[in-house]
Amino acid sequence: MRLGLVTDIHNHAANLRIALRIFRESAVNRIITLGDTCDAFSADGGADEVAALLDEYCVSGVWGNHDFTLCYDTPERIRARYSPSVLDVVGRMQPRLIVGDCHFSHKESSVDPFDVMQLWDVSESPLDLMQRATIAFAASATQCQFVGHYHRWWAATPAGPLDWIGTAPLRFEVGERYFVVIAAVFDGWCGILDTAASVLIPVRCDSDAQSA
Repeated sequence: MRLGLVTDIHNHAANLRIALRIFRESAVNRIITLGDTCDAFSADGGADEVAALLDEYCVSGVWGNHDFTLCYDTPERIRARYSPSVLDVVGRMQPRLIVGDCHFSHKESSVDPFDVMQLWDVSESPLDLMQRATIAFAASATQCQFVGHYHRWWAATPAGPLDWIGTAPLRFEVGERYFVVIAAVFDGWCGILDTAASVLIPVRCDSDAQSA
């Protein structure tokens, strides 16, 4: 199976449109968003276009800290600000997804996705991603965990961080476990996960990269 992965779109419809076109051309079987898709805190708009694209491409996924109030227990003051189409599409997002032996969530599997304070917490200074990955490995038995939130490429096994920053494909070894951070769409990144070939391919999805 080939999965198209997007995360941290933050209403950036232009880059999302490019990512979705790449996925279509690459014959992906399913597209998953890892949260912070339609940003409830952005004054720039774009949520309607993002929601329309998600609907058109049958994108499924999970919620994050920026779209939590749009996806779960949405208050009336938020409903009043967004169209029914946005609330319908984003409201389909789940706390987490498991596909095969892959766990998808906005933050690590140890975080309670129904607790927005845990979704927001980035209190470490500096951020210790390996510590978070270690707790996540204990929280989920899946072979691979994929998260967004941190706006970068990063990966680790239980033994420690990998020498990988998204500049080349990441290949998964049989019998090994992985914790992988996917870089943000609003920064011009998406990914293609080929579960049959056991590889994650980082892909640029910004207008500058497409015209180069």
